[in-house]
Amino acid sequence: MRAAGVAVVRAQPAMGSLLNVADLVFRAAQRPTTAADGGAAVRAVLDAYLATREAAAGAAAARLASCLRPRAACLTLSSSAVAARAFVVAHRAGRLARLVVAESRPGREGVKLAARLAAAGIPVVVIVDALAPAWVERIDAVVVGADAVTPWAVWNKCGTLALALAARAARRRCLVVTTADRLVPAGLARRLRVPDVEPGAVLERRDVEVVNQLFDRTPLDLVTRVVTEEASRTPAAVRAWLARRRAATWWRTISA
Repeated sequence: MRAAGVAVVRAQPAMGSLLNVADLVFRAAQRPTTAADGGAAVRAVLDAYLATREAAAGAAAARLASCLRPRAACLTLSSSAVAARAFVVAHRAGRLARLVVAESRPGREGVKLAARLAAAGIPVVVIVDALAPAWVERIDAVVVGADAVTPWAVWNKCGTLALALAARAARRRCLVVTTADRLVPAGLARRLRVPDVEPGAVLERRDVEVVNQLFDRTPLDLVTRVVTEEASRTPAAVRAWLARRRAATWWRTISA
């Protein structure tokens, strides 16, 4: 069980929810005294976790919509499922009038998000990534998802840090919307990694060093609020909530 959990986490080293799911499994498996009881305990916690995912995403989306002023203009990047849902809810509630989406290279998933939201009736503008920080002064709030939120940083698609810095400079709010299973306590956060990806997707030359990363880390204090299904929290409140969480003891036997 430990080996399987570690393999899953290392396969997606920037994904906070996988760390937390592995931690749930470890907690369930480390108490029983027989393999049968351990298997049943693990199945029970995973079933319970999966049963809450749809409602959690919906509640987080609704809470984010309530954080926006009426007819707000927002800017986002990448293609967070929770953020996308929040934009639809906000538009239907009269809280979102326009959405600006950075194309989000190299995968350009922002373009795909824009097409889906335009089909849902939301006025959408697509901009190239390099323009995104300059456009922050034209909108009311930056809204992004998160792959992980730690006591120190938000891990998300590369370009998030630039948007957060631009929001601070332009005195705009920077809102992170995600589900609480992506909030990672300090004891687990040290296992997160920003992986390098195939440099050939950017440039195929042996005489040029290419750095291609899909994620960056935005200091948590650049964020106005982290919005989940449970609450809308300030950075200080996120740190206080995470400080009450402890990792399963099995992690002590596993190298980072």
